[in-house]
Amino acid sequence: MSERSFCIDAVLFDFDGTLTKPGALDFSLLKQTIGCPPDTPVLEFIENRPTAGQRAEALALTERFESIAAENSEPNEGAEELIQYLRSQGIALGIISRNSLGSIKRTLQNFAAVSISDFDLVITRDTPVKPKPHPDGVFMAARRLKVDVSRLLLVGDFVFDIQAGQAAGIMTVFLDNGLTSGPCKIASDFRISCLSELKKIVRLF
Repeated sequence: MSERSFCIDAVLFDFDGTLTKPGALDFSLLKQTIGCPPDTPVLEFIENRPTAGQRAEALALTERFESIAAENSEPNEGAEELIQYLRSQGIALGIISRNSLGSIKRTLQNFAAVSISDFDLVITRDTPVKPKPHPDGVFMAARRLKVDVSRLLLVGDFVFDIQAGQAAGIMTVFLDNGLTSGPCKIASDFRISCLSELKKIVRLF
């Protein structure tokens, strides 16, 4: 737990594996299908394809995988209750994801008590901003929400989430989804195993 003092005006969430249960998208099979090396992020691999045709083909395959995953995705444990709680506390909410906006909209149709209208902004790879781990999306969120960047909290289940938050100078929460044997590659301010634990963090401030 961090010893830094701060106030929370807004919470930014990663999407896949954070607000949704992990594992809906088979990244290993996706990378194999598009020829992406195991240790290379998908979006960066696509961006560096030598021709426009190759980039378009790899992106189309990626979107096909995402579409299937979106249809099969489920809310993560405690996600819907947490979103409702944070809204009741007057905290602004955002999604910051490397996914497409279309896949996020489709996935949210599988939520019973939460819709895209519950979020004050959604930043995806379709947004004209560098994706995580770049901090640009965090800064954009602060501007659009009209809050000081230091009063943002970012929650995610992957190292890129933590890196983006740290690069922006904000507090970060790593969600390990109960997989405590696989520590995050970099230290976050907080670490939780279930989204419901985020309430305790918010109540501290």
